Amino acid sequence: MQITEKIKNIVNPLCREMELRLVDLQVQGSQRNLEINVFADSEKGITLGQCTKLARLIQDELDMDDAYRMKYRLNVSSPGLDRPLTEDWEFQKNIGRTLKVRYTEEETAKEIAGKLTGWDADTIEIEIKGEKISILRTGITRAKIKLQW
Repeated sequence: MQITEKIKNIVNPLCREMELRLVDLQVQGSQRNLEINVFADSEKGITLGQCTKLARLIQDELDMDDAYRMKYRLNVSSPGLDRPLTEDWEFQKNIGRTLKVRYTEEETAKEIAGKLTGWDADTIEIEIKGEKISILRTGITRAKIKLQW
């Protein structure tokens, strides 16, 4: 089993225990000097306190296991607003927010920005100037939160 999978097997249960979701795990560097980046979130968002607590729990697990006798740097954070939305819970969490969506419809690439008003397993619904547009999720190539400045 690779080191990334071993670490994921430690982090996933800890995230579930804290009612968080592991969004991404990146392990870089060598056995002698690892950099472990954990990105977690939840339907309600994630706080700095939760990131700190999760980091401590992960560190405790890594430090107690003789199989992980290595020098490492651990970073735990939210995935950030610029990460594309892919999971059901991410769409649910962002209802009411403005999304920028790239998608393909009838072999034509399109891009729109509008308020996410709904979603289901097959589609998302975007409102633009009072008009609602349904987009097949299978056609979405990228859906991101559009930051309002």
